[in-house]
Amino acid sequence: MSSFQNGFQVKMAERGLNSSRSERISLKYPVTKLFGREVSLQPNFFGIQLAEGPAAERLSNMESVRLIILQFRAEQHDAWSDDDVKKWELAVNDFFAQHYLSERLRVLVLSTSSVQKEILRAGMSLSPFLLVGFFVMSVFSVATTLASATFMHQLSWHKVTLAVMACVVPFMSCGAAFGLLFFCGMRFGPILCVTPFLILAIGVDDSFLMLHAWHRVVKKARQERRPDDSLENRLAEVLVESGPSITISAATNILAFTVGALTSPPEIQLFCYANAMAIFVDTVFSETIYAAMMALAGRVEMRKEKLQEKEDVEGETRWEHRLKEKTARFLDVYLGQLTKTWVSIAVVVLYCGYVAISVWGITLLRTDLDTRKFFLKDSVLIEVDHLRTELVVPYFTPLTVFVNRPGNLSDPERRARLDALVTHFETSKDAIGPDSTNNPFGEESSSDFDADELPEFLKWPEYSFWKGFLKLKEADGGSVELERFFFTTGFSGHKLQDWAERGALLARWRADVDGFREEFDASIFSDDALFLDLIEVIPSVTWQSVAATLLCMAVVCFLFMGDLFTVLVASLSISSICLGVFGLLCFWGINLDPIMMSAGVMAIGFSVDIPAHIAFHFYRTRGDGASVPLRLQHTLAAVGFPVVQAGVSTILCVLSLLCVSLYMSEVFVKTMFLCISLGLLHGFILIPVVFSLAHRLTPKRRQQKSFRTTVAVGEEPKKC
Repeated sequence: MSSFQNGFQVKMAERGLNSSRSERISLKYPVTKLFGREVSLQPNFFGIQLAEGPAAERLSNMESVRLIILQFRAEQHDAWSDDDVKKWELAVNDFFAQHYLSERLRVLVLSTSSVQKEILRAGMSLSPFLLVGFFVMSVFSVATTLASATFMHQLSWHKVTLAVMACVVPFMSCGAAFGLLFFCGMRFGPILCVTPFLILAIGVDDSFLMLHAWHRVVKKARQERRPDDSLENRLAEVLVESGPSITISAATNILAFTVGALTSPPEIQLFCYANAMAIFVDTVFSETIYAAMMALAGRVEMRKEKLQEKEDVEGETRWEHRLKEKTARFLDVYLGQLTKTWVSIAVVVLYCGYVAISVWGITLLRTDLDTRKFFLKDSVLIEVDHLRTELVVPYFTPLTVFVNRPGNLSDPERRARLDALVTHFETSKDAIGPDSTNNPFGEESSSDFDADELPEFLKWPEYSFWKGFLKLKEADGGSVELERFFFTTGFSGHKLQDWAERGALLARWRADVDGFREEFDASIFSDDALFLDLIEVIPSVTWQSVAATLLCMAVVCFLFMGDLFTVLVASLSISSICLGVFGLLCFWGINLDPIMMSAGVMAIGFSVDIPAHIAFHFYRTRGDGASVPLRLQHTLAAVGFPVVQAGVSTILCVLSLLCVSLYMSEVFVKTMFLCISLGLLHGFILIPVVFSLAHRLTPKRRQQKSFRTTVAVGEEPKKC
């Protein structure tokens, strides 16, 4: 580029002096000639409109240029730290963004530091909306907890405290987990800004289960008036009832993120490890800190109970009694209709259609690594990426070939082999050709090469830019030796706008350079290689993570449930939810990329919660001699409300992510919405249908005593 600038200044000076035009300077595109040297303009000039007509009075054959790319390389000194380099790059960016004003030029700066800064800004933009999510979650938690307490005739102002603390404990867990991880040396990443939203959603689920279990235990204690009734016994019953469900959910979530971390790229590993640690801490806090707060509130409630007569404690208003009767009647009618043969068959048919659509969606998934997904909509880097994709990539996709062991280039045979390496890439498929090549040794023959002359050669202003291509070292005797160098060449084609095509081109480059690796220790570099490598990795890693995680979940469920059929139903439901999430996301405009991969790992963990709670509580009703319909009624009465409460609150919480126009927040919201919605459909429709059909079709299960009894919400199933 400096050569073109020098030539342009000479031409302008000639025009100002009305002197004759120098024939030694020709500022033409794509190749400029300057004092006998030919310089390719293709790596720097884009969006060219060539001039029409005679060029006698023109400085160049270019009428206009939409984009000029300038690359600046600095020689890094030993005293420079990474922070020094970052500060310099950001200073350049700030200068052109804030201080450089021009009516004719718009200067955009792209550097590693500016990209990191914009990605960090995108992630941090979510932080203020944590308060929005917390407020929405707290309001919903208070409202639903008060409704549940009123329904169970246990309303007190302490319920408000417990409802709010149900949202506070997850934040405490997240802060403690992050502090521990950062203390151990883990770095911060923008994607971690999503973690508090997820932990808030998971944490309140545990608290809701414990609160609902407390209401049931207190109701039972008031009815039975046992002599050994105490705060310790009540809290123990709560943990016995809700603890296994919480532990199953936590263990499977932790396993999901751990497996995802072991098989994922670095940034996703960061996300997975942070989530796994935060979930672990949240589980510990829920069963210790939150349980302790429940104990404090419970002690106050028990004191009030002792001051009241039994009839006052158990007395119900007429509307409360009617509400309980209607709720119990609803469960009876709902399950009665759902477990009818023709309804069950219809559900199975619809489910087959759901599976077919989900599988179809998965087959349509493709890897899409559009870098614009990582920035806010107002980021200047979106404009940079658009210009690069539309004007640069189709016309000049650069390849950098490093020759790490050049050897003695004054040897004609060695030089011929080096020229063969350069020619191989210049003549390969989609290559522009020699005109696009920048080779520091492309103009000299082997007989002209003398490494000792290179330092003086690089001091000349017109050749100083080659410093960035060469690395010299002092050999024995004070002579200069060429340690390594690189050359660049270009490739073109509109198909290269597609990431998959660029990935295929990168694979060809690597295969080609392998033929010269042993001789020259040659290797290639591409700016997009970091992303292009993910094209091959993301699909395989995603499905491996899914398979490994589902297997681990099945093992965990079996350890807590023990019944193979129940574990099979829960595991298949979890697999089905994951299938639907991945398949339906495709129809919702989401494709495979690192963010979707992170959300997918999260979905695998979240898909466990609802099926695990339903299946585990159904398993707990075994051995009572009760029929399957009665067991299902008790299961939904026990966990139906807290499951719906947790699901709706989770969706409300993550909706606050949409306050920021960011692809990452969009993916997580859509994933969570599908995960919760499909989980509720599986838990309240599919799983009851499967258990009912299995009861009808299995001889041993049909021998089970069959009868219909209405179960009042909050009561234990009664043996008959």
